[in-house]
Formats: sequence, C-alpha cells, structure tokens
Amino acid sequence: MLQLMLRRLLLIFDPDLPPKVWLLQLGVLINFFGNGLVAPFLIIYLHFGRGIPLALAGSAVALGGITAVTSGLLAGALSDRLGPRTTVVMAMCCNAAAYLLYTQVIAPWQAFGVGLLVGVGTGAYGPSAQNMVTSMVPAENRQAALAQQRVTAVVGLGLGATLGGVLAARGLEGYLDLLVLDAITFLTFAAVLLTLPSGRVAQRAATSGSYALVVRDGAFLRLVGVNIAMVTAGIAPMLVLLPAYAKVQAHVSEPLIGAIYAANTLTIVATQLPLTRLTRGRSRMLVLRGAALIWVVCWLICLVAGGWLSGNLAALVIGVASVGYAIGECFYSAIMVPTAVALAPDHLRGRYLGAMGLSWQTGFLLGPSLGGIVLGVFPLGLPIACAAICLLAAAGTLVVDRELGSDQRRIPVPVALGGRA
Repeated sequence: MLQLMLRRLLLIFDPDLPPKVWLLQLGVLINFFGNGLVAPFLIIYLHFGRGIPLALAGSAVALGGITAVTSGLLAGALSDRLGPRTTVVMAMCCNAAAYLLYTQVIAPWQAFGVGLLVGVGTGAYGPSAQNMVTSMVPAENRQAALAQQRVTAVVGLGLGATLGGVLAARGLEGYLDLLVLDAITFLTFAAVLLTLPSGRVAQRAATSGSYALVVRDGAFLRLVGVNIAMVTAGIAPMLVLLPAYAKVQAHVSEPLIGAIYAANTLTIVATQLPLTRLTRGRSRMLVLRGAALIWVVCWLICLVAGGWLSGNLAALVIGVASVGYAIGECFYSAIMVPTAVALAPDHLRGRYLGAMGLSWQTGFLLGPSLGGIVLGVFPLGLPIACAAICLLAAAGTLVVDRELGSDQRRIPVPVALGGRA
C-alpha cells in the first residue's frame, strides 16, 4: 500500500530534472505559497480591514494589470541583457516592498499606488522565471521543466490559501500577518535564486537584439494571436467569470462554487505532468488544437447547465466542465510557452517570453471586461461566445502549424538529467 501511494505521489514530480532545477522549484513553491496566503484575502483586507469601499478595493488590486503589461516587456529585454536570475530577483524585491507597503494602506489612493507597484513585480516575474528555467536545461527538457514549475506553483498556491484562511480569521491582525509573511516569502525566493546560475547569454548577442526582430517572426505572431484568443475565451473567463455565471444563471451556492474550483485545482496537480509526458514526440499544434476543442466542449456543457439546470445538479455538471477545462489547460500549458521558447533564438528568448506575457495580459484584460458585459446583458451568451472564440483559436493552430519549421513542429523527447548538477 505504501509503495502504491509513493508511486502516485511521484506522478506530480519529474525525476529527469537536474538538482539545480529542483532547487529553483523549491523557491517557486515558497514564492507561490506566499501568493496563496494573500491573494484570496487581499480585497477582503482592504475592505473590511481598512474600510475602503469594495468597488475601489477591487479596482485598486486590478490596476496592477496596467503596469504588469509594460513591466513584462521591459523584463523580457532585461532578462536577455542582465540574465533572468537578476531580473527575477529584482521582481521579488519589488513585490516584497509592495506587500509591506500594503500593511500601511489606510486610504484608497494609497491602495491604488501599491497596486501599481505590485503590477511591476508581477509582470516582470513571468517571462523572467520562464526564461530562467529554460536556460537551465537542454531544449529537449524545457517542456518538462516548465510543466513541473506550473505544478509546483499550483501546489504552493493551494497550501498558502489553506493557511491563509486560518490566519485571516483573526481579523486585521491576521491580515497584516499574511502580508508580512508574503513579503518574507518573496525575499526567501530571491535568496534561493542567488545560489543558482544567472542564465545570462553572451553580452554581444544579448545587446544585439530588439523587439523589432520579435515582431518580424510571422509564426510567433500568429501563435500570439492564438494565445490571446485562448486566454480571452478560455482561461480568463473560466477563472474570473464562471463563478458569477454559475451563481446568477444556475443558482449554484458559494460552497459548491468553491468545490468546483477545488476539483479544478486537484485535476491540474494530478494530471499536468502525466499529460505533458503523453504529448512527447507529438505535433505541438495538434495538442494545442485539442486543448481549444476541449474548452469548446466545456463551455457548451456550461451552456446546458445554465440553460436547463439549477442548483446542485447544475453545480455537478459545471464541476464536470471544470475538470475537463483543467485537462485542456494542462495540454495548453504543455505547448504554448515551450513553443514560444522553441521559436526564440537564445539571445532573444526573454523578449519572446515578454511578448507572450503581453498576450496573456491582453487576454486577461479583454476576457473579464468583454465577458462581464455579455454576462450582464445575456448570461447564456457568455458560454456561447467563449465556445465560438475557442473554436476560432483551434482553427488558428492550423495556420501556425504551416509556418513552423520541421524541427519546431513536434515536441522533443527529453533526455535524462537527474544526475547532473
């Protein structure tokens, strides 16, 4: 029995990654543990702990998306010039300062200012961290390393949110403790990073590139377009708008909505690495197309739940859609960023990832804003519109596939690195 449990546990870890990658994963776990501590309770802290109106508190937190867009592009260039490790360390120090400043917020304008600062660090983290992990392994192992990083992040978020709920129950004092602990995790992650290679490429090559070279890559630009569509109609509305849709249209209770998201998270943790292994040697765009089509089916299931069902039965059906969506997201995560990395020259990898991060932020701005309008006017129009856009994204993968080189079209099979430093 113990042996069987250990085998199942090992499904969420990849043994073929070198020790330096596992040290990075430890830092990622600490970082996202801190994110999980605060993220679910930040708006609650600003509203109930500091008396800031709920609408203003939500807007202050969301405002970071503006600076995240610009800082992600800047971080991509800095990652190429200074090395991804230096850029991630700067991002973590920025976030640590921001969350410590949150403890001093007493007025809405202060919350807006700190929210902008959080966006700087958050936007810089994504492309730099992805660049760092891909610089630590050969091309054949980058997909596995990125998949492991995502699983580690999800586990950290879940653990942090669990402890965060206990501390938040203490009121203002508990909220302040969460913010301080989060700042400590950022600094701890920065300290872990300083023990790892910088990932810096040759100085001459790093200074010779620009974003102008990125936008001349037709295959990459079309991949970015597919990503915007998939984030706008898949990831963003599933995370942000599905709870409101389930509540308003299908009369699903808050505890059941929480259970739906728990099922989604557990599915990602359990299946990300096994599904990533399943894609090895297969066509990248075929797998990505499959992810988009899975999301089409999931949105149609949500349409049925909202149009013809209600209460507990609707929650069960939406829960099935949420699990299916998680499987599609695992395929999406196994393909999108690794394909961007495969298209990028080494000295432009940070910029390619910065541009990919921009497409992600664009989708998160478009999805909730446009989807929110649709949800307010015609709730059933949300799953219909999202399914249609995901279908267009699936068609877009056919265009991207034609522009990929023969060495980029298929996912490489990784080599064993477990014994390397």
